Amino acid sequence: MTTTVYLNGEWLASEQAKVSVFDRGFLFSDGIYEVVPVYQGHPFLLELHLQRLHRSLTEIGIQTPTEDFWNNLVAELIQRNADSDCLVYIQVTMGAEAQRSHLPTGDLQPTIFACSSPLHVHWQVPQPAKVAVLDDIRWQRCDIKSISLLGNIMLKRKAAARGAIEPLLHRDGRITEGASCNYFAVHQGKLLTPPADHLILAGITRTWVLHLAQQLQIDTVEEPIYVNQLHHFDELFLTSSSREVQPVGQIDDIIVGNGQCGEVTARLAEAFHASKRHLIQE
Repeated sequence: MTTTVYLNGEWLASEQAKVSVFDRGFLFSDGIYEVVPVYQGHPFLLELHLQRLHRSLTEIGIQTPTEDFWNNLVAELIQRNADSDCLVYIQVTMGAEAQRSHLPTGDLQPTIFACSSPLHVHWQVPQPAKVAVLDDIRWQRCDIKSISLLGNIMLKRKAAARGAIEPLLHRDGRITEGASCNYFAVHQGKLLTPPADHLILAGITRTWVLHLAQQLQIDTVEEPIYVNQLHHFDELFLTSSSREVQPVGQIDDIIVGNGQCGEVTARLAEAFHASKRHLIQE
């Protein structure tokens, strides 16, 4: 199906959009991306997504356009594609040169691309899923939303081979995140999640769940958690822009709790759905 995409100031049919073979994003993964969920035409938590976009661009040295530019771009993309429920994808690279060079030569014009894809929106708590424990083989700056996702893809493939929807990654036993999600555990009523340092990408959904937990007066701690604690967790769930709040019922051969969605997870999932309903009704 033909969709309209944005590329460097132009609105084009998706099959007409072309990027130079010398674009640094293509050659070196020299760029970043952002994904914004849209519910019934309304971008969700757009301000937080744009803040993270700006931070990622600043970290890799790309001059960022104004917030008005991004707000208008997202709004027009949704309107041109008559999108109701979708994911807006934004990618910015350092730009294209005349030839391949490890270091950029001179001032480059960033390549800005945006498109949308359908989003299946659910309003009930999903069935608990399985995840797989794997070594985190990725680079040391996971806090930057880089388009260099080879490590993530390799880990997703390994997890899928074990019948899991996501890897549960760790570095020397310390749990970090998934290949495209963050993790929360519940132990004796307390909500635990790894700290937002350079080893994880602090997801926007993660940030919102922490906010919802505060509203619900759920005792929450951001601190390192470890693989040797997995047997003791009463609940586990993952968060992402596309999966929202996803209960985890099994970690490899470990059954979490009774394998069903736990009480704390269910409360947070329902609070998340309430946020969506509020956005749509505004």
